[in-house]
Amino acid sequence: MALEIYTNNYSITAQRYLNLANAGLAKNIERLSSGLRINHAADDASGLAISEKMRAQIRGIKRATLNSQDAISYLQTAEGGMSTMTDIIQRMRELAVQAGNGTYTTNDRRELQKEIDQLKAEIDRQAASTEFNTKKLLNGDSTALWSADKPYINAIIRSEVAEGNYRLDFSVRPGQNNVYKTDIMTLNKDAIGAGIVSANTTNVGQIVDPKGLNPTHTAYYTIGVEADANVTAAFNAIQVYKQASSNWNTTQAITNIGFDGFVEMEFTTSSAGAGDFAGIGVRYRTIDASTGAISQWYTATSTAAGVVAIAAPNISATVTFDVNALGNAQGGDKILFTANRAVLGANLAAADGRGVIKISDGPNELATPITISYDVDEGLTKKDNGDQYVDYNDVKITIADMDATNGTINIGSMVFQFKENSDALTGDPLTVTGAFQLMVNGAGEAATTGTRLKDIARFTNADGRNILDNVQELTVFGNGKQTIVYVEGNDTIADLERKLTKAIVEDLGMGADNGVVSAGGSFTMINGNLVNYVGPTGATLNSNEALAGTFVIQTGLLGDDSRLTFTGDQGLIDALSLATIQQGENSTIKVTVRDAHTGDLVGSEIVGDGVLRGIIKGVEVEIDSKVGIYERWDAISRKIVYRTTGKDDTAYLHVVDNRTDVQVGANKGQSMDISVTQLDCRALGILNMSVVDPELAQKGITLMDRALERISSARASVGAQINRLEYTISGLQTAYENMVASESRIRDLDYAEETALFTRNQILVNAAVSMLSQANRLPEVALELIRG
Repeated sequence: MALEIYTNNYSITAQRYLNLANAGLAKNIERLSSGLRINHAADDASGLAISEKMRAQIRGIKRATLNSQDAISYLQTAEGGMSTMTDIIQRMRELAVQAGNGTYTTNDRRELQKEIDQLKAEIDRQAASTEFNTKKLLNGDSTALWSADKPYINAIIRSEVAEGNYRLDFSVRPGQNNVYKTDIMTLNKDAIGAGIVSANTTNVGQIVDPKGLNPTHTAYYTIGVEADANVTAAFNAIQVYKQASSNWNTTQAITNIGFDGFVEMEFTTSSAGAGDFAGIGVRYRTIDASTGAISQWYTATSTAAGVVAIAAPNISATVTFDVNALGNAQGGDKILFTANRAVLGANLAAADGRGVIKISDGPNELATPITISYDVDEGLTKKDNGDQYVDYNDVKITIADMDATNGTINIGSMVFQFKENSDALTGDPLTVTGAFQLMVNGAGEAATTGTRLKDIARFTNADGRNILDNVQELTVFGNGKQTIVYVEGNDTIADLERKLTKAIVEDLGMGADNGVVSAGGSFTMINGNLVNYVGPTGATLNSNEALAGTFVIQTGLLGDDSRLTFTGDQGLIDALSLATIQQGENSTIKVTVRDAHTGDLVGSEIVGDGVLRGIIKGVEVEIDSKVGIYERWDAISRKIVYRTTGKDDTAYLHVVDNRTDVQVGANKGQSMDISVTQLDCRALGILNMSVVDPELAQKGITLMDRALERISSARASVGAQINRLEYTISGLQTAYENMVASESRIRDLDYAEETALFTRNQILVNAAVSMLSQANRLPEVALELIRG
């Protein structure tokens, strides 16, 4: 071969192979260091692309597994709240069973109801506060959201909903309300009652505290309230009592009189003979009608002319007896006079709250009215103080009358309660003039509106104890609420009417305050007749008010919503003896549901319990009992009647799907929806659950069973979703394992193979270095030739 110095081809060749071996060795070291077969796209372009896609799947599957675990935690949180609710419902059912026992009193059941109410509040709290990552779980929001344009519908979310906007048209056949009646309220022995029995055009609210008056039966007193008329002083004999063989008459004359009331005069000795009235002894006393003051007895002797001079305080008058030849008198004969002072009309202006009370007729047929003048400001009527309560001015009047059969003088009294009132223009107190008839009843007869409750026989028990000696609490339940009415012995029948009316209308919200009243009617008229006492003369045949002496109690609501329950001391409940005389009936409502935008029919249903089911997917719609109707008070039948408005009512409901969408896969569309049904008291059907009477307690057991079914069903649904998610996680873990293995096979390094390659390349590098060293020495051979 040729020897060359300038170019060493052998060295160049050795360098090339050394470089190749070094490059291979570098790759071996990189792979062995990283553990990966593919470190750069150049290592395996297609393999890298496949590997990266697999890595995306692997990371997605891993995240989906975590998502599924979060979803399980989400559902487990919901199930934990349901577990607590289940325990609460079990306790409530136990209480309902306990309340159904007839050995308990109404007060006992009221105490049980207190725990029921607290447990219901806790269920609603659990429904509102059970949440995961601020998402509400048990109030229905985790499944769907809704809103409505009318307050008389309410949606309950049961399951996955059909999202949309719905128009609901209601066509109604009205039902009726519950009506309750008490026992007959009669007067206690020795008790009397006074009440207004005719149209009353005055501002006298009621007559209370009658004492010592004789029953009127149908011979009612006529009461007149007058003003702006001069009252002339008068002294008149209104009743006389003459024993057998007595024969006389009287004339009277007054000199001065300073009070309004009566003068009782009695013969203390008999006449000496026919026509002889000289020296007859008499005694007399005055009875002030406005103060009730009864004077001492004064004595006098008649003159030969039969004249008796009266000289008592506040009166100066003479009484002259008829002295005809046949006249005679006996000790014990009596005369009852009325006396009234003179008052100018200017001093009796109604605008100052003044006035005159005139009393006539009555059981002893008072032809000459008893006249009592009130000539001081606010003597009868107080100025309206502007608060929300009606205040009264008590005006006590004393009345004397005589039994013409035996001469017995009866002195009684009663209190007229004048309602506060003011002149609309001046604001001054204003007495309303007019008239009415007044009844006085005795023991065993029906109580009047002015009768104190303590004077009613029903409130005296078998032991003779009046149960109203202590204030009684009467708890009234209705419309999902409760309120306490305090019943006092000094309350009148009218007071109890007002208290019960306030409780029903204001406290329980069960009056006519959210409907439509027909022409000629008013909310006030309906609400004012929700509690009516049927007075002794107020019974109306063939009506709810056919029985005198009873309270008729009702509400302005319909059907089940109109139910009232009363609890309290057993003696009080027994005294009232409330009976249902008209069963409430729910309105029948035809509901037609359409798509609000297209008008397409979704479905229709006739609803009898106020709940629309099965038409709008996943949603139950509660409908107020008074939708599409109006109410009015029928004064003839004495009842509330309900009529349709004559046109369909329409409401709109907006429903939005709000289920929780869980991403359970690595790719788009690989998700599942999880949802929890609404589980508050309304959704469980126990919102108005009550155990305050045995019937409601029995119904409560059924309600609790249904609530347990709903919670158990919801828990089963949640459990099924948890089980599905657990299977989902298992599948994801398997897929993850397989995907990682597949990606490993593409991208991971085979250490055995790479180590062999590394060793080979290492040997090649060493060999190449050795050969390069040898090749670099070849030019020295040529140099040896030159040195020769």
